[in-house]
Amino acid sequence: MSGEYVALCPVTEELVSQLLALAELDLTDDDAIEARMREGGWPDWSQAVQGPAYEDTLDVPEATHVTPQGHFVTCDGDGSLYLPFAYLYSVDGGLLDEDCWGTLPGWTSEEGAWRPEFDALFGSVVRRFTDRLGLPDHDIRQPRFTTRYVSWRLEHNVLIVGQGPEPLSYHQFEDAHVYLVSRTVKDAPFPDGEEMRALLTT
Repeated sequence: MSGEYVALCPVTEELVSQLLALAELDLTDDDAIEARMREGGWPDWSQAVQGPAYEDTLDVPEATHVTPQGHFVTCDGDGSLYLPFAYLYSVDGGLLDEDCWGTLPGWTSEEGAWRPEFDALFGSVVRRFTDRLGLPDHDIRQPRFTTRYVSWRLEHNVLIVGQGPEPLSYHQFEDAHVYLVSRTVKDAPFPDGEEMRALLTT
């Protein structure tokens, strides 16, 4: 029997404010992004994971930064910022034989939780951004889609709250994430390729 888990690192009102402040910037301007992250107390990944809080963790995801709450953030100058805040996964003695996310600083996990709990966490973050930005431009949450997302077109970027197969796991896990993508950079990695780009940039 596999153990089903949902792990969470909460998206607080403070984090929402910090993400919206980052969304005002050109995501390809490394200096401006780094300065804003330092203002928010986001250390780079290599500094954060060398601290004592990570000595007893089972595994530490690679990223470029870590938020004060414990989210692992990837923002490396390609016009995007990726911040997972929840995971859906099984501990089955195969690929995962221990609960790796629940041991990370700032994260908690619930054994026996599955799709309803995961969807509820996703929905709560969508509501936080809706309270600040108004109704989204696109709301693609039908169960028939593998990747589900809600998005807002901002002046310089698109803000997406999404959920779907975690990109580095060969679809063995899912994550729920906040994703900022530049509207102006040609090679920015929009999900679902050119069709998604056309939808969001026009």
